[in-house]
Amino acid sequence: MKNYAGGLISEQKKLLITLFLACACVFYIFSAGGCDSGNSQVIKETAEPNYARGIEELKRGNDAEAMSAFLKVIDKRNDAPESHLEVGRLYLNKLNDPIQAIYHFKKYLELKPNSQASDMVRQMIDTAQKKFAASLPESPFENNIKRMELEELVAKLQKENLELKQKLASSAETVDRLSALQSAGSSSSRASNPSASAASSKSAQASASRQQQSSSASNQAARVEVKKDVPASYTVQPGDTLSSISRKVYGNSGRWKEIYMANRDRMASPEALKPGQVLRVPK
Repeated sequence: MKNYAGGLISEQKKLLITLFLACACVFYIFSAGGCDSGNSQVIKETAEPNYARGIEELKRGNDAEAMSAFLKVIDKRNDAPESHLEVGRLYLNKLNDPIQAIYHFKKYLELKPNSQASDMVRQMIDTAQKKFAASLPESPFENNIKRMELEELVAKLQKENLELKQKLASSAETVDRLSALQSAGSSSSRASNPSASAASSKSAQASASRQQQSSSASNQAARVEVKKDVPASYTVQPGDTLSSISRKVYGNSGRWKEIYMANRDRMASPEALKPGQVLRVPK
């Protein structure tokens, strides 16, 4: 009986020693692996060589090379929100692929839902959805509605044109009657007083000369471009586009790209304008 009890205790000791050694081995393996994993997590996404290369290629205008670099960061890491954002921009603005752009923008929001750029990213998703909807073929019903709207607009313009022609004809008749009365009065005056007629003729010539000079000055003044004071900012109004805003603040619509580049951190694309949005206006 004693031999049996002693043998049982010996077996238990052997089992405990085996379990201890196994736990020690497992701890060592996980400790070694954990060190490597910790070292890899120290590197931030923006410090990745491929991310830095992607930014440089963007500055040079090499969109394909930039796309390749950012995708390598995404393949390497599970947390690459900034690379997803840049890839989404490229798909939306350069490759005209709104579906892929939406995917990468949503991946960014999954990783950084409360970042400062999250509202802008949501605007870019909205812009991409609108682009995709615009690419779909229109239904016959929508085409008929647009055709009816155009027909109504043409009819309205024709009516306004006819009214203007009638007013112009009436004005021309009034001018003819006044000219005839003035001519008859001048003939009668010249017949009764030749010297007064000559003086009147000279006066009329002088008046015509002054009118011509005044008209020339007015035309020159009209040709002078009005210089506007350029404001520091502009609040977007309903129906505004970058071209119309450029025309309002600069006097011409050709500087819309300058406004877009100055507000790239606030706009997903040149079409992403919202009423009430405040834009910076470069001088």
